Amino acid sequence: MKKLLVVLGILVVLSVSIFSESVAYLTSQDGQQVYESYFLELDQLMGEYHNTLLNMLSQNPQYDQYFNKPIDLISITDVLMEYKAMEKFLNDNGITLDATKISQETDQMYNQYMGSESTKQIFLQFFEKEEYFRGFVSSLVYRNEVINELRNYFSNFSEEELSTYVSDNFENLKSQYDTVKISRIVTTDEGTANNIKSEILQNKISFSQAASENSVDTQTASVGGLVGWVKRGDISENIFEASLSSTPGEIIGPLSSPLGYQIVRVEGKKIYETPDELLVDEDIKNQLTTSFVDYQITNWYDSYMSNYDFVISYEPLAIAYDIYKAQSFDDLANVEKKYRDDILSGNGLPEEWYVSYIFIVENLLPMKISQKNDLESYLNIAQSYPEFLEYSNDEINSQIEHYTQLMDTAESTDLRNEASQKESALRELQYLQGAYEVFTQPEIQNKYDELTNDIEQMNEALENSLVTLREMNPDAIEVIGKLYQTKPDDPNVAFDYYATVYSYILDYYNSTGDIESVRQDLETIKSTLKSLNTEDLDEERANQRQQILENIDQLLNQ
Repeated sequence: MKKLLVVLGILVVLSVSIFSESVAYLTSQDGQQVYESYFLELDQLMGEYHNTLLNMLSQNPQYDQYFNKPIDLISITDVLMEYKAMEKFLNDNGITLDATKISQETDQMYNQYMGSESTKQIFLQFFEKEEYFRGFVSSLVYRNEVINELRNYFSNFSEEELSTYVSDNFENLKSQYDTVKISRIVTTDEGTANNIKSEILQNKISFSQAASENSVDTQTASVGGLVGWVKRGDISENIFEASLSSTPGEIIGPLSSPLGYQIVRVEGKKIYETPDELLVDEDIKNQLTTSFVDYQITNWYDSYMSNYDFVISYEPLAIAYDIYKAQSFDDLANVEKKYRDDILSGNGLPEEWYVSYIFIVENLLPMKISQKNDLESYLNIAQSYPEFLEYSNDEINSQIEHYTQLMDTAESTDLRNEASQKESALRELQYLQGAYEVFTQPEIQNKYDELTNDIEQMNEALENSLVTLREMNPDAIEVIGKLYQTKPDDPNVAFDYYATVYSYILDYYNSTGDIESVRQDLETIKSTLKSLNTEDLDEERANQRQQILENIDQLLNQ
């Protein structure tokens, strides 16, 4: 019996482990309420991430997917959790999603793409794991079901409500449905167009014959210039408006357009004068019904969503979540301080923590360094002109005016130079006191020392993050590239970077056999590796360096 219980316990553990881990839960905007039944699964998030990444890389092949990944995952989580909030709205209004339908459609779509080995391998190139692709499919089916049910909910309105909507928005709506039927003759210059129009008006030639013989728009020329029924956006705005203002049978123009100069004959018009006229047309009414549903959802959406937020329950994304929620530079600085000690001393931390921390430091350091430079200037002023710190803002303005006059009136060059230095120092002080606070010299020194220590520790934690990521991903060029940017003077880091670049180039050459396209890159790597002092390299790297140089020479001498 005991053995059976143990086996059952193991099966329970295994059964739990095959399900995707939850990433986030829906919460109230103030974070006081957690709706645990509305959660996002890791497989769904990763599936959506890989699909989104595929689109981003198609637009920007140089996109830094490695170091942006944690923040991208949080951004996608934010979007997906809105669907959970929509589902809650549906549930609160007595509508339950059909789980069986979602499961069946997921299976059907998944099997459609993963049923054959060839298509399976194609999708796995982008989605990394089968469960991630299934997660994407599951999320796609789920999202479609939420939207469909939401639209069904907001489609439950009366004829009176639809009529009121059309009446209230009549001018905007009618502009979408007013149409004209036209024929046209297109010429390359205005003079030719005027001559053709004159012949038509004098009955020397019919409009359709003139179009067939003279229009450079070959498509309509073949049918006597007939364009047919058009609405706003189908043709040039000036031609549409002129046609709409004309009577059927009237010939207008020439009018300039991207195609050329056009002579237009108005064949017919459909202009809606009242809301009821729009609603009588069944096709237009169906479109207006869809528009009204969209209108209601749009008006509902922002107000409803403002009640909800999400919290991350997946520990690897904890730092990225805090970054995403930071509203200011100070907020981001507090996030950095919150995790700095863990990054400096921790072992076994998630890879995403190091990546996220690097993201923080790269965004904070430029500002921190700028602040340090400001405080250094502040300190120099305090040390050179301690009396300046006692001045009020009005006194500073008065002193600036005084020294400005001295710069022009002082008899000696030394006095003018001294006045210029003090005037400049006072203006700098005024800026610094406005940007920071009015500090005493000891306070400035303390702020400066504190900021200097902060920057040093951040750089140390940054380096530790990169070194750790390097150990986790020894072949990742993104990591060694960023480490090389951080420590360009470290010969071992420089070697690792160029050795990694060499391996990528070699892979390209082996797959293409195109030595000419990589020749210059190989020359650059050769020159750089030769410049490294072998005494500064450890023994293993020194040996690898020699081997790479020999291999490059062999390639270049082909």
